[in-house]
Amino acid sequence: MGFGRLDNPRPAFAAASAAAQAAIYPLGLSGRRRCAGAALYLDQPLIGKLAEFFEKKGLAAIKEEDQREQWYDDWLAFQARHRLYAQLICPRQLSTLGSEFDLLRFARFLEVFAYFSPAHGYSLQVSFLGFFAILLGDNLALKQEAAAALERGGLLAFGVSERGHGSDLLGNEFTVVESGGGRYLANGAKYYIGNANAAAMIAILARKENQRSAGSARRAPLVLFALRPGDSKGLRSAQKIRTLGVRSAFVGEFEVKDHAFDAADVIAEGRQAWDAVFGAVTLGKFFLGFGSIGICAHAFEEAAGHLRARVLYGKPVIEMPHIRATLVQAYARLTAMKLYAYRALDYVHAANATDRRYLLFAAVQKAKVSTEGVRVMALLSECVGARGFESETFFEMALRDVQLIPGLESSAHINLGLTVQFMPRYLTGPEPALAQPGSLVAGDVASDENTYLMEGRTGAIHTIAFPHFLRAFRPLMAVENVRRFAQAAKAFQLLVRRRPPDPSPRADSPATLALGQCLATIAYGQLVAENALRLSVPSAMIAAMFQALVHDFSVAALTLFSCGGADLDCGASEAGARGRRLFRRLVSAPRLTDSQRDFVATQMEQRCEDDPLHSSPGAERRTE
Repeated sequence: MGFGRLDNPRPAFAAASAAAQAAIYPLGLSGRRRCAGAALYLDQPLIGKLAEFFEKKGLAAIKEEDQREQWYDDWLAFQARHRLYAQLICPRQLSTLGSEFDLLRFARFLEVFAYFSPAHGYSLQVSFLGFFAILLGDNLALKQEAAAALERGGLLAFGVSERGHGSDLLGNEFTVVESGGGRYLANGAKYYIGNANAAAMIAILARKENQRSAGSARRAPLVLFALRPGDSKGLRSAQKIRTLGVRSAFVGEFEVKDHAFDAADVIAEGRQAWDAVFGAVTLGKFFLGFGSIGICAHAFEEAAGHLRARVLYGKPVIEMPHIRATLVQAYARLTAMKLYAYRALDYVHAANATDRRYLLFAAVQKAKVSTEGVRVMALLSECVGARGFESETFFEMALRDVQLIPGLESSAHINLGLTVQFMPRYLTGPEPALAQPGSLVAGDVASDENTYLMEGRTGAIHTIAFPHFLRAFRPLMAVENVRRFAQAAKAFQLLVRRRPPDPSPRADSPATLALGQCLATIAYGQLVAENALRLSVPSAMIAAMFQALVHDFSVAALTLFSCGGADLDCGASEAGARGRRLFRRLVSAPRLTDSQRDFVATQMEQRCEDDPLHSSPGAERRTE
């Protein structure tokens, strides 16, 4: 396989604390008792305030708001009083509260937020997008104004998508025209805009129409400007769009007619406007992954409690072999989601002008962590049956809300297409000198603000270097499923080297998406392996996580072969026969021994018993 000699197969890292090791698994976060991992989250003051509010509010009230699609004024008043959003996302240079944009704190806050109510968390996710679009511009006065709005407890919004174009930013029809004297007129409509009913400021993307001559084929340059709904006479009232999930949040559409503004409201123009939007979206889509984790953790907790309490054929349902095995799969996949997301956060934390590896891992997070959340919920649904559809449960809400994260604007597909663009350097151009970043969760480095994220600009993806991707798997090769995964990844590398794919493929072609799925699964496995090693995850848990990854990679490879294998020279020629042999090496059957499965099941059950369990209607022992 060409892995080379391993004189020191397990690199030495500083030992992570017991609490840090415990916190990487799915956490129960409600109730009076706390396990060590939950305390690491909830003892943080801002997260403690969040939990305090939702514990007092209770699941029944949250579900009632969800069913009535009721806007959550009580939460917004609470967060404004404690200035939670401002303390979370305002950088130190703009904060008057002495706060900073602490990445680890923000990620954990989002995980806990989604654990309690994804709909409430949506108001923060959207405010982040609007705020960071302004931060990435060069208008200091607007940055200060936006920070002040957050410190007053206000919300922000991000006006990019349109009804007819969705995520196609270049198809944007919203226009800005110069009206003379340094003044502008804005006209257009925006669709699927969060916080549209309550935002103090909306960062709006438009085309600057008068910058091209009539009949010119040249695309009009972009402009990003700030609109204040409370002060604009040209803004038509926002209409709520009724959605499957996050129903108490406000997702709306609005129209702007002859809104007049001057240059002081311009956030950025031209390439800088594009960079500001792209930078905000890149981070925003990345942080959505922590929401998927929180949703699934609460659903898992509730499902496990129900399955322990419900008795069928004389024993608790959780003891039935097929239920137990399915829960192990869900638990392993959810643990892998956390390991990947918090390792990817390390790359975001370490990002700088010469190390932009985080751009790949952010795309993979949106494409994989979000879709894994849907799979985890599907596995749990197989276990809880009809109980998962009963309206008083968190589970019923989670089934709806978790689907929105990968599904909106076909964002999983967009990010798989983006992932393919990293393939040449990731697979075939390793830079051996590149080091792995330190771990925030393990305490290798202190979590603090990365100012590069507020000034970063887009650049050629082909200039981003990576070390050899197989390096992460070498210390874990004694685990059979890791070995199988690494062998398949190596075969994929050889296949791509033999005949690289089209350097400018159609991003929406089935073959491109299949290539992206293969590469995304390899990158996902790499970061799971890196974090599992640093946090001393037991080998049986690693085997269970990589059982899922070997399976997923095999499915992705078969999809690639069926829809675009010929593009990689797998035809009838002798060279094609060699290509087919390589393809066969991509597909393998993972193995999980009975002892490994039992170990994971025992750990899962112990954590479910030790973690505080959310009390919900019907949680008492039931028989049928």
